[in-house]
Amino acid sequence: MSLSFTNTPEPFQPVLSDGLFFTVSSTTYDAQTTFKFRFVYELYINGSLEFQGKCSPNPFGLGIIDLQQILESYTDSLPIASWDGTPVYVHQTFPFGAPWNQETINYQIAVGYEYASSEIAAITGFTGIANQIGNPAFYSQNYKTFRSTMGVNGRATQQSFDIGPFVLSGTPLSTDPTTSGLFLTNAPRTQDISTDEWYTLGFTNYYLNSGSTPTILSEPYYCEFNFYDDNGVLITGTTHDNILNNGGGPRDNCNYVYPAMYLIDPATGVSFNTLYLGVGPKNIPYFPNNTRQYTVQLYGVFEGSTSPIQPTPTVTPTPTSSPFTSPTPTPSSTPPCSSCNRYTIEYTGLSEFGSATYVNCTTGASLNFKPLPTVIYVVCSCSTPTGVDLDVVNIGPCNETPTPTPTPGCVCIEYQIDSEREDVTTVAYTDCDNQAQFDTLLGFGTLIICACEGSVVVEPGVYISELGSCVPPSQTPTPTPTRTPPVPTPTTTPGCFKSWNISECGGTCSGGICACEASTPVTVYTDCSVTSITNPSTEIYENTALTNPYTADFVSGGSIYNSSGSGVTLVCVVGGPC
Repeated sequence: MSLSFTNTPEPFQPVLSDGLFFTVSSTTYDAQTTFKFRFVYELYINGSLEFQGKCSPNPFGLGIIDLQQILESYTDSLPIASWDGTPVYVHQTFPFGAPWNQETINYQIAVGYEYASSEIAAITGFTGIANQIGNPAFYSQNYKTFRSTMGVNGRATQQSFDIGPFVLSGTPLSTDPTTSGLFLTNAPRTQDISTDEWYTLGFTNYYLNSGSTPTILSEPYYCEFNFYDDNGVLITGTTHDNILNNGGGPRDNCNYVYPAMYLIDPATGVSFNTLYLGVGPKNIPYFPNNTRQYTVQLYGVFEGSTSPIQPTPTVTPTPTSSPFTSPTPTPSSTPPCSSCNRYTIEYTGLSEFGSATYVNCTTGASLNFKPLPTVIYVVCSCSTPTGVDLDVVNIGPCNETPTPTPTPGCVCIEYQIDSEREDVTTVAYTDCDNQAQFDTLLGFGTLIICACEGSVVVEPGVYISELGSCVPPSQTPTPTPTRTPPVPTPTTTPGCFKSWNISECGGTCSGGICACEASTPVTVYTDCSVTSITNPSTEIYENTALTNPYTADFVSGGSIYNSSGSGVTLVCVVGGPC
């Protein structure tokens, strides 16, 4: 049996809303007729297990896991802001202020189920992945929620929250009123205010989602104030950079760009997701005396310019302001870490399971899983995995294409995953090293994986095809009876080819973020001895005769690669900079 999510919260949603729930369905047993059937779940907040619960199926056999009240208790709303590490009152913020308290949190749930074979039999717990007995192990993506609210539609039966209008992904549209790049408020755009009033506005900042491929990026690089007299003539204007020493963040330098910040501050971080901007006359220390009207606006999205952005007509210097310089892009090919090593992890504690954390070598994300006793796990990590009661051994650098070493009881199968959905989905499975994996599958995309038999879990609208056994390269017979020549060519075994279904990318970069644009499913071919289509030495062809080289960009395993016909190179990681 396996589970699936039929409803999930929005990636970044106010905690004071009615839509913070997961809907879970079972795909084998009838949750309404199976004895003592209940869904069980664990809630992780900022990577730590904080809550465990159970829920019975509703009349439709679905489990409704409502987390709103639990998550609310972990978010704070104290009126204190952080100004470069110094606490200040929120209403006195200038120019920027970050929450001093835990205003935004990162959360994830692991779901399983339990049932009994008869009315009087004991209850057995299952992981939620296939029919494996154990603790909940069917994980959701990571989500974020923040201390805020949203309006209730009295005529609707379902809440809906769209963070899109509040994400600063470019200069606001030239419409009145604008419908993008909004502050986190429903207050009127034009207001009357007296010279003795304080006023602050909240806004979104940095990566707002933290799943396997963070894509919702709000980029408020700087704010601009313009002051006008009673004739509507501009008196002066000034800009302030959203950096640490101006009270903002996470950038601490004007030359840093948001798409590359995950190399310094992980996308899973929550300290800077909501910021405040002081905009009242009392907040602004240089407020001109003869001002009758003034405007405030945020500007963002890195577009590659390195020329300073100057306000019009002049800058009013203040102790807390600095001239804005457009950030300089950093190379997108820099990996999250320079030293990726393979580690074995064994849990030696006395509890049912432990907790281990390691750093993904491709994305730089911190990943957490629950090791079971007597099982040895193998991971590739940027740093030494951490946890309590763990025996961790460094067994050397990770190769480009590590050889699977299946553990006893794991039958390693090659699967093809095809999506008929338009949106990005997640594929969860246990790889042949007994390691939990979460891969991203683009809309209408195809993914080839090697996984333990029965461990693959996909979302509705995604289909699994079994291609056969995954044989480690060391067990693959050589193409010819002898070892000469040492490197086989497609002509040594005529007619021996392997087909691969991939998603070809028409483009790979949108607004500085790595993405597979204009994705098109195509079938390509390699020599039958090839075990990884992303190996740098893999030669890819358009035809089964292996004579026409395939030259294009394609997506595989959450990254975009380029095939030159004589090898494969990594272009960028989906969701990262490009």
